[in-house]
Amino acid sequence: MKKAILFLAFLIASFTYGQESISISFSNDNKYVYHLSLIIYTPDGKIQTRVSDLTPNEIKSYSLPVNTEIYIADLNQEAFAMNENDIKLTGAKPYIVLSYSDDKRIIRLSSIK
Repeated sequence: MKKAILFLAFLIASFTYGQESISISFSNDNKYVYHLSLIIYTPDGKIQTRVSDLTPNEIKSYSLPVNTEIYIADLNQEAFAMNENDIKLTGAKPYIVLSYSDDKRIIRLSSIK
C-alpha cells in the first residue's frame, strides 16, 4: 500500500513539475515606449496577465511551458482580462502557441499588428 501511495505521489509530481519550459522574449525595436500586455494561458489551466512598458531597445523575457497560449491584448482586452474575464470568450485568437521550436525566440514588437 505504501508503495502504491509513493508511486502515485511521484506520478503527480512528475506531471506537475515535468512540464518543459522554453524562453521567449519580446524586444521593443520602436522609437517609443511600448505598452505590452500579455494574457497567458498555460497548459495546466492557469491564466496570467503580464503588463509592462518597454522602453526602446528593452527586451522582456519569459520562461513558459510548451503549449502555452499567448495573447497580445489591446487596452480594452487588457481591462476585460484584469476584471477576471476570459479573453477567449471574445473570440480572440492567441498570437502564438508555444512549441519547442520557439525556444529562445525574440519577437520584435514592430512586427505585431
